[in-house]
Amino acid sequence: MTIKEIAQKALAHFKGSGYVFTPYEYQEVFCKEAKKAGVSVEDCSKVEALIKKLDDKYKKLLANYKVKTLDELAVFLINNLNRENISKEKEFSHEMVNYAKRLLQVIDMLPTKAKSISTKQLNQIQKPHLSVGDVVKMRNEWLDFMTTYDDKLIEKYKKRCALSGDDIVELLPRIIECMQKQEDFSTLQEAIIFTLTPSYAKAMYDEIAILQKELKKHPEFITSGKFADELKILTKKRIKKDKEEFRKKIVDIDKITELLTRKIIHLLKTSSNSSKKIKLISNDIKNVDTTGDFEIIKTKLLAIAESLDVEITKFSDDVQKEHDEVESLKQKVKKLEEELKLVKEEAKTDDLTKMLNKKALNQALHQQEEFYKRHQRIYSILFFDIDHFKNVNDTYGHDAGDVILKSVGLLLNRYSRDIDIVGRFGGEEFVIIAPETTKKEAYQFAEKIRKIVQKTKFMYKDTRIDITISAGVADRSETNSMEETLKLADERLYKAKTGGRNRVEMD
Repeated sequence: MTIKEIAQKALAHFKGSGYVFTPYEYQEVFCKEAKKAGVSVEDCSKVEALIKKLDDKYKKLLANYKVKTLDELAVFLINNLNRENISKEKEFSHEMVNYAKRLLQVIDMLPTKAKSISTKQLNQIQKPHLSVGDVVKMRNEWLDFMTTYDDKLIEKYKKRCALSGDDIVELLPRIIECMQKQEDFSTLQEAIIFTLTPSYAKAMYDEIAILQKELKKHPEFITSGKFADELKILTKKRIKKDKEEFRKKIVDIDKITELLTRKIIHLLKTSSNSSKKIKLISNDIKNVDTTGDFEIIKTKLLAIAESLDVEITKFSDDVQKEHDEVESLKQKVKKLEEELKLVKEEAKTDDLTKMLNKKALNQALHQQEEFYKRHQRIYSILFFDIDHFKNVNDTYGHDAGDVILKSVGLLLNRYSRDIDIVGRFGGEEFVIIAPETTKKEAYQFAEKIRKIVQKTKFMYKDTRIDITISAGVADRSETNSMEETLKLADERLYKAKTGGRNRVEMD
């Protein structure tokens, strides 16, 4: 058996099932057929030949894997080569982690200068390559620190708390514990919380709760500079909240006063009988004591407003009538908006197939063009046309033609991706805009659709109608504009139609 015969036999294996195979799948079937025929093909034994050249160590490891292709062998070798240096990297990483931990302890325990050195060195050890010179420089920085470090403050607290020892990491927690026991800031804490509580605004519950929790956990925090900064921030916030609430209360009173004034003017204009009582109410407003509490003032004004409401009850029918008219207008507007939305949707949809129409496809194409210009995101256009569609209309009638158009549209929608834009371009022509798709990928997709349509049994009134389609594909990288890409796909569709139909053209 010749190589050509073996290749034909391998192709026949896939052709019978209609399966679109990959190069690796074809190679696997070809090599099996060659082995059955007793024909030796160098490419079929390339992986085995390479494995024989490896060390025994790798041969033993490969015995546990089913390596069939060169890609699989490459992945296996890369993974094993990478592992050889992992143990050394782990050991170095472990040392770096321990060193970083000690630096963090220093940051937490030692004075400001030590914290500065530690913070800088923490950033240094994160460098991808740390030289011996870098390490020596870091060590010298600590030696300089130790020669200038003044521990008089530590000695003072050691004496005060009756402590002994020279290990600063051990001493500092004991000193802190001692100081916490000796100083009681509870009364001062209560005074601070009281000071931070707004006079008019709602209390700053979240911020105060966090501060109380911090002071309870670390009483000595009250003597720190950080606490002083936070206290300033919270005090400014409290003052700001009070001012905002004060403005709101003034605004509320202004609104009530304005409302009362409008009602009085309205009643004076419309009701001569009530003018005497209205003047009495107006005098009540003028006599309200504005030096008292805001809530009392607000209550008095509201009481006056209630008096006015008694006077304007007779106008409630007119107000209700106006309200009903407004509601009626709202319903009409809502109905018009819904009708407008429906009209807009219909303007984008093909009446027969319920797919996107030519106008909507052009809008989507402009959007993809924007993405291409801005982000260089490629897209392809697939132009389809139903072969001999006129014969379908002439032979079976236009109703049958409509059934075929709907059915082909359903197939295109069913087998397209969610990101694809599918629509009827006009007549028996359909277009798919495929984002992030090259010409080769678009060709494969169009071929898949062509085969599906060819195999589909299209029925009309118990009569089977055989249908095929032709297609032309192009991607944006081939042309200078969106219009040229669409035209190129149309020209290739024409080439497919004149070249025998039931085919896809990409060149």
